[in-house]
Amino acid sequence: MSSRKLKCNSSSSEDDENRYAKITDEKKRKRMISNRESARRSRLKKEQHIKDLNDQVTYFRTRSSETVQKINEIERRYMAVESENRILRMQAEELKKRLELMEEVLVSYRSSGSHDVFDEMGSSDEFSVMEYLQDPLLKPWLQPTFQSQTVDGIYQF
Repeated sequence: MSSRKLKCNSSSSEDDENRYAKITDEKKRKRMISNRESARRSRLKKEQHIKDLNDQVTYFRTRSSETVQKINEIERRYMAVESENRILRMQAEELKKRLELMEEVLVSYRSSGSHDVFDEMGSSDEFSVMEYLQDPLLKPWLQPTFQSQTVDGIYQF
């Protein structure tokens, strides 16, 4: 009878162990499935993140290229305006020199006392003298030597 009890006890113990092994195997299997699913979600999340980063890189490269083009256009316009300003400064300097020369001629003319040309015009006042001196047909050297160049829309982007 004791051997029978041992067999029952050993059989019961083996059943318990088998049941325990099945439970632990089931837990391991579920954990393994869970881990695989988690890894799959992690890979998908990582792929999406990389795709988003690549999209951002493309966007910022495009924006950078557009910005460089705008800067180049503004720089080109700036150089044109700077060139025009240089020309205008030179013209202003030339006109100042001409004005000084004309004032000297006028003073010299007044001090010499010869008013023949202006007497024919009927007036010897300063306005008539200036009118006579500015006539482009009589004084071609008074014409501007430089033509101004304008740049429209300098502040348009």
